[in-house]
Amino acid sequence: MVASRVEGESYFHIDNECFNDELNRIIYSIVPLYENIIKRHVYFNIFFGVLISLEILGLSLFFSFLFELSIFSFGLAALFLTIFSYFILRVYYQAQKAEQFNEFIHRYTRGCKTISKYREGIPEHHIALGNAYTKLALQLVGKESQFFTPPSWIVSLSSTMENFSCWCFWDDVYRMREALLQKAIEEHILLVKCEPTSLDIHAALANAYVMLSGLYLEATNQEENQISFLQEDEGGIEVKFRENAEKAIEEFKILNDYAPNDPWVHTQLAYSYRDLKMPEEEIREYEIILKLRPDDTETMFKLGCLYFQQGRNSQGLRVYERLKLANFKKAEQLIVHYGAES
Repeated sequence: MVASRVEGESYFHIDNECFNDELNRIIYSIVPLYENIIKRHVYFNIFFGVLISLEILGLSLFFSFLFELSIFSFGLAALFLTIFSYFILRVYYQAQKAEQFNEFIHRYTRGCKTISKYREGIPEHHIALGNAYTKLALQLVGKESQFFTPPSWIVSLSSTMENFSCWCFWDDVYRMREALLQKAIEEHILLVKCEPTSLDIHAALANAYVMLSGLYLEATNQEENQISFLQEDEGGIEVKFRENAEKAIEEFKILNDYAPNDPWVHTQLAYSYRDLKMPEEEIREYEIILKLRPDDTETMFKLGCLYFQQGRNSQGLRVYERLKLANFKKAEQLIVHYGAES
């Protein structure tokens, strides 16, 4: 791990094993706090949902009885008061939740900075803090489906409860993961400013952008959960995805300038172009990889599929012949893509 000299001071070093142990303890202790924050707000919504439903049910069942006693108007007024109170309190709790999320991240940041003795301008400290943000974000992957679990003797309800849990918590978990990955990117940018020509550091920043763009791609694929979210952002997720994917590509291009013959760099560029739905650029990267590794049959297969999908059938058939000669087991799968222009 790189380190930098501060004027008048010696090199700083972090004991990675000790740091990771302490970081795991912090994550173990702080994740339940986050769970409590979002659970309280979900329980608030459930409480008012049940209360409003019971009031409506009561008015419906005892309509004639209440109407005869001339107190139906009071019941109706109570219902409207409950609904009004819910929306007023909901605005307040939504604002409070945003503050609690920020405080949660600040608390986690303080803990991470304490165990690493964080100093801005020290590369390994920025690496440690950036990795800490990423680690917590990864810890939250899939968390939205784990809040409501039925007893072991009611296995049949597991799928229903998991879907309900996702419906309740997906947005909150998504927003926290987004905030953490953005903080990780900020630390990696500070790191680049410390070591502008380090390939490892540019690779780390590129991977941070890839992770964030992957989160946005995951959001666009949530057919049920994304409806209200996309309406709120008016398509903002797609814009965020493209922005971060393009930033990742720019970082990989920097790596390519320094290491033009590294197949890994071109593979990452190909993946990024695929996510951005830029097939011609993706094809170009796979062609470069094959020049560097002529016997890479997996890359040949991917390139052949792209040729057929783009209507470049003669090039696709040449790739097919090469795979047949190499006895590649997936060669017959390639010919299925013949005539499948996108």
